[in-house]
Amino acid sequence: MRQNLKTRSGNRIAIVLDGKQIGLLQSVRANDDYSPEPASGIGDIHVVEHVPTMARHSLSVSAMLLNRGAMLEAGVATENGETALLGLVCDIEVYSKDDGALLRKYIGCTYASGDLEVSKHAIVMQSGQFMALDVTGSAA
Repeated sequence: MRQNLKTRSGNRIAIVLDGKQIGLLQSVRANDDYSPEPASGIGDIHVVEHVPTMARHSLSVSAMLLNRGAMLEAGVATENGETALLGLVCDIEVYSKDDGALLRKYIGCTYASGDLEVSKHAIVMQSGQFMALDVTGSAA
């Protein structure tokens, strides 16, 4: 018998701050944009290379459940513009359900915008946008 890992399903997505998991995500859609610009020589209109100029990593998340106690302990709460200026960041990590391997890690994620629902015992973000400083892993 052998394990077939051509596709991955049921992966786990975690929100991590200072090495501590503070929440889970139901879904994340990531976009990596390297903003390539054409490069050519003087007197030559032909592009010889597309040079990356800026790495932009953005994430759209849905149904993010943040553990209220862990958020308060970690000091994570973008309450208003003043707290947004503190520059609080977290990592978003995608793990394989099959073997627990880290597939993709978005590093230094900053909350940009989103919809929030507050109910008993939980804070649920229905949708949100994050910007990451860097990314590792191939998600394969």
